[in-house]
Amino acid sequence: MKTKRIAVVGQGVIGLASALRLIERGFSVEIFSKEELAATTSMSAGAYWWPHKAYPQNRIVQWAKSTHEEYVRLRADSDSGVHFEKHFRFCIDPDDSAYVLELVEHWEKIDGARYGVPCGEAYLVVLPVIDVPIFVTRLRERVTQHANIHIAEIGNPSELFPDFDLVVNCTGVWAREFVNDPEVFPIRGQVVRVSRPEGLRESTRIYQNDDALTLVLPRSSDVILGGTSENGNWDRNPSEADTADIIRRCSELVPKISDCEVLGTTVGLRPGRREVRLELEMLAEHRPVIHNYGHGGGGYTVAWGCADEVAEIASDYFAALSD
Repeated sequence: MKTKRIAVVGQGVIGLASALRLIERGFSVEIFSKEELAATTSMSAGAYWWPHKAYPQNRIVQWAKSTHEEYVRLRADSDSGVHFEKHFRFCIDPDDSAYVLELVEHWEKIDGARYGVPCGEAYLVVLPVIDVPIFVTRLRERVTQHANIHIAEIGNPSELFPDFDLVVNCTGVWAREFVNDPEVFPIRGQVVRVSRPEGLRESTRIYQNDDALTLVLPRSSDVILGGTSENGNWDRNPSEADTADIIRRCSELVPKISDCEVLGTTVGLRPGRREVRLELEMLAEHRPVIHNYGHGGGGYTVAWGCADEVAEIASDYFAALSD
């Protein structure tokens, strides 16, 4: 039987993970991206495993569970870019994503006031931290051993037929244009990257229901300070006012970083949607598209669970054709 050819559109973490799982199933995969890897939202992320503005809960919890299990496996590889570390989570407002606590290896309730953060609830959790430059580079290397990545702007999925037998749409916020989905909207996230002070290992987050997202996330050679979470804002240019506010908030939370050198500022547009779209759509006979977008700020939290489902849908589709 002729090997089925699949085009994956998007080379963020969702696209790369989907491509790898399809390759592992024996499919021939080509990847198309409108922008270079460094310009993707995935590369600007301060990534750790915890969903943010990702819905619906019943599907997120299953994908997050599978993804957590993948990070547990990757933890054994010291070069994977994944490590597990303590995470302090101070909830000023009720945390609608606290349901994932049941999936982690260790968590406990703590008194936020003892840490200088009076709040409704607070947790100490051991979570996967994804050192994005290392992790995504390694993931991309694994994928490109078997697939080419083309920098090209594809207007819509139909342009890739009949050259491919199936298209996987991992275009993130750009799905609004790519498949004309008005439900997709940007969640603007600006972060500041600073030098890492001696001895800082654990990450700290203040959770509240506004556009500010206070996060201190140490990585192997730097610290990500967050951030913003602005629904509907398409501006990809860093704001000096946001930078100053982020540094102020994070320095108040973790004084140790107040004198760190600023290394850079980036902005990513998280793909917001009322719920993740992961499904098979037939544009016409023999023109199947698997949509995998709308993960909000949870891309690194659900990527592997979603990729497993993409591979399963693709395998089932082709198996049905051969029956």
